[in-house]
Amino acid sequence: MRREIIPSLLEIQELILQLRDYEKRLKNLELEFENYLNENLKLINDKEEELRKIIDDFKLIRDQQKEKEDKVVIYREKLSQEEKRSLTLKNPKEVMHIEKEIENLKKQINNLEDEILNLMIQSEEIDLRKKHVSLELQKMREEFENNKKILENEINLVKDEIRNLSDNISEKRSKIPEQDLIEFDNLLKSKNSRAIARVINKEICEGCRLSIPKAVLEKVKKGDIVNCPNCGRILWLE
Repeated sequence: MRREIIPSLLEIQELILQLRDYEKRLKNLELEFENYLNENLKLINDKEEELRKIIDDFKLIRDQQKEKEDKVVIYREKLSQEEKRSLTLKNPKEVMHIEKEIENLKKQINNLEDEILNLMIQSEEIDLRKKHVSLELQKMREEFENNKKILENEINLVKDEIRNLSDNISEKRSKIPEQDLIEFDNLLKSKNSRAIARVINKEICEGCRLSIPKAVLEKVKKGDIVNCPNCGRILWLE
């Protein structure tokens, strides 16, 4: 490997490390996105089910109310007829019988009207609850869509960075001789994407953080291509 191509390989290595970080970030974001969808869609579905139940309860109460109101109309009509008929009766027994019938009809009407009133109160309470839950559901859906878009945008931005980095890496690799790339790639695979290590603090290998023997360090200073005796990475002194 020629010394003059090492700066270019270092650039490629830095881009590869950036790419690896972005790929890790993308994986975490996609997992976060999936968890967000699953958790919040379940919450929304539960809230929708709650609203459906409230609507069903409301309809049931209104149906019961309508049924009782219809009965009241029928009983009132019957009461009116019986009251008119009572005015025409002469027989005391018949009069007594119809008076009991009239009294019974009035009681039934009163009972039904009390039940209707209770149902009206219930329906008002359920209607208020329905409006409250509907607003909650609307808010949940809006927040869900907003946060979903934010996460999707973030994922797409990271994907764009990955594409740009991949294109940049490919472009720079195309300018490196094939044999040098083979050696570089082999080291990348075996050294956790760090084939080349800078010498830092005058005598420390950036890759393994161990001291470099003086004899090896002298060769590096002369411009020789030398591997770190501790980790095997190519040493580079700027």
